[in-house]
Amino acid sequence: MLEAYRIHVAERAAQGIVPQPLNAEQTAGLIELLKNPPAGEEAFLLDLITNRVPPGVDEAAYVKA
Repeated sequence: MLEAYRIHVAERAAQGIVPQPLNAEQTAGLIELLKNPPAGEEAFLLDLITNRVPPGVDEAAYVKA
């Protein structure tokens, strides 16, 4: 999940646009990573769950909740 997300961010940065918010599938993968985070990725994972999951009634927000 992390590698795919980083590729997405790089592709969007090359186009000069911000990355899209996480979808429900990515959020579910992120939650699994948060349960047992890879060494050195803890802060990055917390940033993703805090800032890249859309608020409100989005499916990803439901998974996060």
